[in-house]
Amino acid sequence: MSDTAATTSRATFIPAEFHEFADIAECALDEQLEVLQRRHAAASRAAARARCELQLLEQRDDIAPNVLAQARRQHIAAETRSQQLLRAIDALEDRLDRQ
Repeated sequence: MSDTAATTSRATFIPAEFHEFADIAECALDEQLEVLQRRHAAASRAAARARCELQLLEQRDDIAPNVLAQARRQHIAAETRSQQLLRAIDALEDRLDRQ
């Protein structure tokens, strides 16, 4: 039996006395996925807002370099957070698909 087949058969076999716990665990994962999706939506909006603010600041002549640098750092941080959440969502979706 291949490793994948062994993992799949072990993952799908749940003794009868644990079915309730498996259902609860799956619900918890679904709820966690919803939370991550909401956080990702908020992070995506924050990244878009930071990008727009940065673009507006870059168009002006009277903005101090340190203000531009801070806006760039904020944009990068927001993009990074959005990407981290997206990776976490993908991993959780993969986990739910395997169950």
